[in-house]
Amino acid sequence: MKTDNRIREYIVPVRILQAEGVDNAECLLHPAEQIGLNESDFAFVRGKGKILLDFGKELHGGVRIVTGFGTDALPVRISLGESASEAVMPLGAKGSTNNHALRDITVPLSCLSDMEFFCSGFRFVYLEFLDERSEFRLKAINAVYIHNKRMQVGSFRCSDPIINKIYDTAAYTVQLCAQDYLWDGIKRDRLVWIGDIYPEMRALLSVCADDGCLEKSLDFVKKETPLPGWMNAYPMYSMWWLIILSDYYKLTGNRAYIQAQKDYIAQLLRQIDGCICEDGSFDFGMNFVDWQTHEHADEPEGVRNLCKICADRAQLLEQICDIREGTAKDIRSKLERMGAEVQEKKQIVAMKYFANAELSAKEKEILVTGGAKGFSTFMSYFLLSALSEIASTSQAVAAMKEYYGGMLTMGATTFWEDFDVEWMHNASPIDRLPREGEIDIHGDYGRFCYVGHRHSLCHGWSAGVIPFLVEKVLGVQIEEPGYKRVSINPDLAGLEFAEAKIPTPLGDLWVSCKRENGKQKVEVKAPAGCQINIGEKN
Repeated sequence: MKTDNRIREYIVPVRILQAEGVDNAECLLHPAEQIGLNESDFAFVRGKGKILLDFGKELHGGVRIVTGFGTDALPVRISLGESASEAVMPLGAKGSTNNHALRDITVPLSCLSDMEFFCSGFRFVYLEFLDERSEFRLKAINAVYIHNKRMQVGSFRCSDPIINKIYDTAAYTVQLCAQDYLWDGIKRDRLVWIGDIYPEMRALLSVCADDGCLEKSLDFVKKETPLPGWMNAYPMYSMWWLIILSDYYKLTGNRAYIQAQKDYIAQLLRQIDGCICEDGSFDFGMNFVDWQTHEHADEPEGVRNLCKICADRAQLLEQICDIREGTAKDIRSKLERMGAEVQEKKQIVAMKYFANAELSAKEKEILVTGGAKGFSTFMSYFLLSALSEIASTSQAVAAMKEYYGGMLTMGATTFWEDFDVEWMHNASPIDRLPREGEIDIHGDYGRFCYVGHRHSLCHGWSAGVIPFLVEKVLGVQIEEPGYKRVSINPDLAGLEFAEAKIPTPLGDLWVSCKRENGKQKVEVKAPAGCQINIGEKN
């Protein structure tokens, strides 16, 4: 029997963005638990009324409608939106869709009733009464907020309120997507896309204690992908599975879980090796790093370096599992025999850097030029971390504020599947309807498989900014798996102070760094069994 680890809450709307043919709509901004026969305070709908409600932030769950007396069983269209524009848009327009989770239905509305609809991701709810005969008394329209019981342990605070808001928004994003499994998105792609959850995993384990959600997700994908199949039908996602295993071990020290994957690890490495020729060329049947680089000339070099990272991480997995074939080392050795200079894409330069490959002057210039232009949310951890080491942490933090701060400026309460800073020009924020001459940043943009309103505005892969802040600003590096030995070497990047709490298998680790008299002062409260080494960086 499945145990329900979820909490349900009724959330009251915070704003009415539109109300036509509705009297006393403001009463819907107040809590209401039960309908009665003698209600005196209600919203009264006449004819083809319309109402658009804002619940203040992205939520996962459904909608509760409490009705009083009215014309029974007349049709009403109920529509959800991650943006205000999506909520009012009919299906098929600007990419509006019911894919993965219903967001637009027409139902007969009963009077004197308490009804619930949907299970999706949304912030806005739109009701459109479709019959001229409609007369309805509405007592409540609530969001039914459904979320996991796990507690947020991790935190990050610094002297810059924008950075604090970026961390908090990323933490909320990843927790919404971490239901029973680690989903890609909360509206669309309510699936375990194993490659996509790498930054999500890194973020979640910096925010919440390990509760088995990640293992459950890894096991699910492995079970549904018997070899020689590739996970999610992408060869690169099987590589990501190995990378995730290695980093999961580093974060948790869970050796037994890694050893339980021994046979699959060994077979998968042999399968990857079989796709790579002795001269370093390869053929996996397809190439993929992220959507922004797909079918671009730089993509093969991205795959090469992703595979190098996989091979490096897999050598640790082979050691833990006592796999003595040396396949991972052979993969790395063959891949070193060929390569190409990255021509344009920052993500590929970042992957090459993480693969411990030497970067040319041109490649470094590609990464450091243009601030956040060319960034992708999925690759943000790699982009920001590489920029921090190649240029400076200050430059990386500035790019982070430009990129993630841009989404906040456009009304984001969770971070998006994709974002381009150039989308902001003459665009309306998502928390109101576009005005005459404005671009609808949700409905008019989006790319690849997520055009227009199909674009997810709550995507867990965008939370890679969290491990960047922990590792590069506060300089927390795990030297022995499970946080048994940690080095701390902060780089405040112009901040006056920064502090974080990080959940570890040993207990909570608290790190604080302040600038005093031109120097950094570091304080640490570490759990028993966690050895700390504090470095110096002015």
